[in-house]
Amino acid sequence: SCAPASVMGALKYFGVQGSWSQRRLWYEVLFPRRLCTRGVSLAAGAELARCVGLLVEERRIADEARMAETLRSDLDEAFGREGAGRICLLVNYWRPSGGHWSPVGGWSKGMVLILDTNAARLPAHWVPLSALVRVLCRHNEITRGPRGYVRLRLPEPGDRAASGDAAK
Repeated sequence: SCAPASVMGALKYFGVQGSWSQRRLWYEVLFPRRLCTRGVSLAAGAELARCVGLLVEERRIADEARMAETLRSDLDEAFGREGAGRICLLVNYWRPSGGHWSPVGGWSKGMVLILDTNAARLPAHWVPLSALVRVLCRHNEITRGPRGYVRLRLPEPGDRAASGDAAK
């Protein structure tokens, strides 16, 4: 599924995947904690990332202008010289087949690179920031709020400890 695949992508990006696999995420985190109902919501995906030791900030904003400003700032930090390798963004957005999770792979000239978790079906693709913002802000009938994205990073000395163990 796309949520555990996206979290695995983040763990690999940070170099801390250890013995985690998508299967282990399903059977040791998602199912026991009941984080999956009719999919994996933004809050459940954030909790999944916390359970494997990542520090998580959820970005759930219904207003498109505010979402664009916040996302642009996070993209600048994630893909700028100073932030490269320090944060990872996973988007929880709407597409015609339903809700979906994907890692973000790049940001350039107003375009965002989406790394789909099923590259055989939908290879990595660039989308305009405005189009991504629209589908991030779309109302989720199940959660009764907008979708959004998570900003992930590894704990550093002095951080409040993350739950879980990223090196498992």
